[in-house]
Amino acid sequence: MAEEKEILEEKEQETRMRDLSRVLKSEMDDARDFIQQVGEERAESTEYYLGNEPEPTSTLQSYYVSTDVRDTVLFMLPSIMRTFCGTKKIVEFVPNGPEDVQLAEQQTNYVNYIVQEKNPGFSILYDVFKDALVRKTGFVKAYWDDTTSAKTHSYSGITPEQYQALILDPNVEIIEESAEMQSVTVMNPETMEEITQETPVSYDLTIRRIIPKNQVSIESIPPEEVLIARHARSLEESSYVAHRMLKSVSDLVAMGYDKAEVEQYAGAGASYLDSDAYEEQEARNPFDNMVFPNRQDDGGKDLLYVEHYVFYDLDEDGIDERIRVCTIGEGLHVINVEQWDELPIVMFCPDPEPHTAIGSCPTDYVKPIQAAKSQIMRDTLDSLGHSIFPRMGIVEGQVNIDDVLNTDIGQPIRMRAPGMVQPFNIPFSGKEAFPILNYLDEAKENRTGVSKAAAGLNADALQSSTRAAVNATVSGAQGRVELICRHFAEGGMKRLFGLVNHLVIKHQEGQDMFRLNNQFIPVDPRYWDSEKDMVVNIALSKTSDEQTLSTMATLIGKQEQILQQLGPNNPLVNLQQYANTLTRYMELSGIKDGSNFITPNVPPQQAQPQQPPKPDPAELLAQAETQKAQVQAQKAVIDAETDRMKIIMDDDRQRDIEEAQIRLKALELQGKYGTQVNIAEINAIMERDREMIREAAKIQAQGLFSNVTENNSS
Repeated sequence: MAEEKEILEEKEQETRMRDLSRVLKSEMDDARDFIQQVGEERAESTEYYLGNEPEPTSTLQSYYVSTDVRDTVLFMLPSIMRTFCGTKKIVEFVPNGPEDVQLAEQQTNYVNYIVQEKNPGFSILYDVFKDALVRKTGFVKAYWDDTTSAKTHSYSGITPEQYQALILDPNVEIIEESAEMQSVTVMNPETMEEITQETPVSYDLTIRRIIPKNQVSIESIPPEEVLIARHARSLEESSYVAHRMLKSVSDLVAMGYDKAEVEQYAGAGASYLDSDAYEEQEARNPFDNMVFPNRQDDGGKDLLYVEHYVFYDLDEDGIDERIRVCTIGEGLHVINVEQWDELPIVMFCPDPEPHTAIGSCPTDYVKPIQAAKSQIMRDTLDSLGHSIFPRMGIVEGQVNIDDVLNTDIGQPIRMRAPGMVQPFNIPFSGKEAFPILNYLDEAKENRTGVSKAAAGLNADALQSSTRAAVNATVSGAQGRVELICRHFAEGGMKRLFGLVNHLVIKHQEGQDMFRLNNQFIPVDPRYWDSEKDMVVNIALSKTSDEQTLSTMATLIGKQEQILQQLGPNNPLVNLQQYANTLTRYMELSGIKDGSNFITPNVPPQQAQPQQPPKPDPAELLAQAETQKAQVQAQKAVIDAETDRMKIIMDDDRQRDIEEAQIRLKALELQGKYGTQVNIAEINAIMERDREMIREAAKIQAQGLFSNVTENNSS
């Protein structure tokens, strides 16, 4: 029963694979037909950019080609590159709360480091922006590269300790080794006798080191390699996206595929993907033709490798999920199927068309102008040539034909009689074409915003125009470029950085170290938030670089003034904000790494005690009255206590006098009459009276104190 179940599952799997292959072939055929139409326009645009189009209609016509497309692209490209690559933080991740500030800053620094430092960020962005400006779309692919590469190393004279370290490395394979032996006398532990044995003292090795990449790889891919569904409204929502490429057997084996299975579909090799793709390849590189060396080694043979990203119900739950299917060969042999969460391809389009995946580009608007200007200039040059070298009418048999055809200066024309040669004077009509050329230049300016004045090439126009007019012209051109930059930022750059962030969180294991401001910072992406919001940190404004630098210099002066007057802990500008301004100023000046001059991250300052604010005069008056009342109350209490003590002291002094008089009288009575007087009883009575006086004084003082306290509180 178990075997039958396994056979049934295998048949079901084969059936699903056949159904999937049919779906892939249907989607791919329709996408190829759609992209072929787009590819013809892209190939033509490339020819226009390279100055190969339009071709002359006759071989006898001038071959002049205007370079309007190339001029437009090369005008826009530096501004776009400066906008995105002029800062170390192209995209910043926004913290979700105050507790997430440091983590968001860490994400920002590390992802920008991966894009710009760990990968050739400048070259990638240059290629994709140029593709987008010339060929409607530019494509970037970001993926986790877990492939391996092998390097061979040779060592000589290494120690046994170094030898042990090498052989214990799991990524090292010993190819060849030899050892230098030496006789050493040692003690036999069993017999306790000295014996002589051979011991290696050094080694000569040849090793193969396997190097796993395990990193995010970013690459710009040619537009003809990407297939998109015909009815797709965007690349992300497309039901079918494919990346077709040529891979060698060695490349596919390094990617983890079975060598024997791959070799079954490897052909003799080819230099193009398909007929439609070849047209674009040839336009971009005329030296890349269909002839390809037929290598005999299996590893060097190429074959078609396609990564299909399609929405398909693989688990049969009734809901289509995005899956990745890898196929090889023209027959689309499936070698891998897996569910896929995020499309690894990002598209950049300078002028997106709503509700369509592929929009337009500046080249599309300039191609008709280049064609018209090229034809007018050809006609003008031909007219000038006819004026300089007019056609000749000759009498047949009366003129030497070779002399007539020889246009060298000073050469005679031999004729049998005068008047046998008559020139046909054709007037030069090129002057009438100049206004049309000016009109076409204005039309190009209106379509693209690119002009000589905006580019700073027309000195006469700049000198003769007002400042407002010049600024309006430059601002108009910058506005077109800024709009393209905004489309690149929102449509492509955010997607690229979000994809890199997602890949790092998903695949990177453990901590990594990266260099930031001459310091090595540890990061652990496993604790990052993959859904964090992002902002593109580019300056999109109408101000030029000089104006921006001037503004930043003014801002630096204002910040320094505030810091000098109010100190570093003022509520307006802190030291970190001042450091940020200096860093940005250096970046605009062309210094990308300002850490050699200032410390970008200022350590937190200990809070200094702030001067209390000046109190209100009314509050001061109220406080003075309160203090006066308190002083009066304290004085009254002191006076009451003084009065009490005075009463007690007066009473004590009076009683002491009376007691002394009583003692004296008692002695007189006893001496004169012999009468005994009870002094103790008299003292007891006086002491009782003394305590009564003290208690009365205490009660009087307490009442006075209580009255003063109530008056003070009121």
